[in-house]
Amino acid sequence: MSVILWLSANLCRLAKGKEGFEVDGETTGECINDLVTIIPAMRGTILLGSRLSPNVQVEVNKQSVDEEERLTKKVNDGDEIRVMYKGY
Repeated sequence: MSVILWLSANLCRLAKGKEGFEVDGETTGECINDLVTIIPAMRGTILLGSRLSPNVQVEVNKQSVDEEERLTKKVNDGDEIRVMYKGY
């Protein structure tokens, strides 16, 4: 399943300026894990072990995702995820 994951401007610096990535997964967490395999430097910033940092906000198709669903929200082929980092 192909999903586009967009990074906020303050996270793009870890991706050498690239904003969008095609990732695979059936949930937001699987897609974020795929991103971390593409950009390992992102792991320590957005993840705390297997959890998302409390500073990370997630949107799917421009809709905010509740904190408890940030890694478990189902996504569909063609969806867009936006990952934003507060306080960077």
